[in-house]
Amino acid sequence: MTEIICNPNVTTLQRRPDSRTGPGAWKASSLLSASLFLAVHAGAQSIVVPNGSFENPTPPPGYPATPQIDAWQKPPQPDGLPLPPGITWEQLSGVFPNTAAGSADHIDNVTGNQAAYLFAIPGVGLSQGVGATFEVGRSYALSVGALGGGGITEGSTLQLGLFYLDAGNALSPVMVTPITYTAAAFPNSTHLIEFQALSSAVAAGDPWAGKQIEVGLFSSSGTGSGYWDVDNVRLSVVPEPGTLTLAAAGICGLLAVTRRAVRRA
Repeated sequence: MTEIICNPNVTTLQRRPDSRTGPGAWKASSLLSASLFLAVHAGAQSIVVPNGSFENPTPPPGYPATPQIDAWQKPPQPDGLPLPPGITWEQLSGVFPNTAAGSADHIDNVTGNQAAYLFAIPGVGLSQGVGATFEVGRSYALSVGALGGGGITEGSTLQLGLFYLDAGNALSPVMVTPITYTAAAFPNSTHLIEFQALSSAVAAGDPWAGKQIEVGLFSSSGTGSGYWDVDNVRLSVVPEPGTLTLAAAGICGLLAVTRRAVRRA
């Protein structure tokens, strides 16, 4: 791993503007801000996850939710798994509109107008192929916002993962991040917490190299009490180390320029 050390005199940048601050300082500061933004996003190529914020379809009028979810697939019901009376496997996941702002159950950071729910029953899940492939030398980051509600049991787990289809057309894991519900980890039932599954760089010998990227969310343990709410599924290519090295070096140089501009002003 390449280590970059940049230790500018940040107090110079944080002091309040005064009458001595001239155009040169403002110009350098603007350039620095733009460069910081570009550095953060340098090489971070987004890959579209269709219906990643679960906006489609909208439930029929008068219904609080719908089990239909555009672009996502559901796994079949595991053999021998009992379900709550009057509930079908298809109904254990779906989409729902967020309630109005000010409502007691309004989720304050939903992207768009809707989110998805998955009952905390093992095997309930959602997955899809995104139309991009695992490229050799690249790493991938899958992110989602999640919360547990409805009296979900302590210790219930949800898996966020990157997968590929093996020779038998079954989902096989590349990287899976377990999300474990505890009251301490999820203190607010109306605020989604960010989680991420980050793969290592794809090697030429990896069985998923060149295969379509599959993304998924699966309830892996739970008693059936409660549910997971999820939203804003995003996939991106992680910047290569060389890109970050160049970006960091550029920032260090711009910090030095900004300091000189402020001191001359």
